[in-house]
Amino acid sequence: MDLALGRRARLLAALVLVVLAALAARSGAEVITLTEETFTDKTKEKDTIWFVQFCVPWCKHCKNLGTLWEDLGKVMEGADEIEIGQVDCGVSKPVCSKVDIHSYPTFKVFYEGEEVAKYKGPRNVESLKNFVLDEAEKAGEAKLQDSKGAKTSPAIV
Repeated sequence: MDLALGRRARLLAALVLVVLAALAARSGAEVITLTEETFTDKTKEKDTIWFVQFCVPWCKHCKNLGTLWEDLGKVMEGADEIEIGQVDCGVSKPVCSKVDIHSYPTFKVFYEGEEVAKYKGPRNVESLKNFVLDEAEKAGEAKLQDSKGAKTSPAIV
């Protein structure tokens, strides 16, 4: 009888590990929930592009996106200095008011605390990915230009 109980325990432990591994893989999407407490500090992070989805749970258009935002998070997980965020405007109304959200879902890009772009293209992972990568490249080029301008500008005497 102890032998059967030992097998059951091992089987149960293996099953728990499989379930935990599946949950970890599923939650591997790097979508960071931003709130009234975290939004400003996170989007002001130096040299970091934030691509943020603003939504509400009751919105049918948001629901129709399914796992799109999580899928984008998975695809972008290895991208340096690009973060994928999400704000629930039902919970974080002050954030959504501050950044002028009037319809759902809305997708915006922030760089060093400033809104730099609003996404209005097709709602598929590839288009979203290309858009945020283009915005990151623009931000990098602008930063490079600023640093070159600072080095080459004449001294004021």
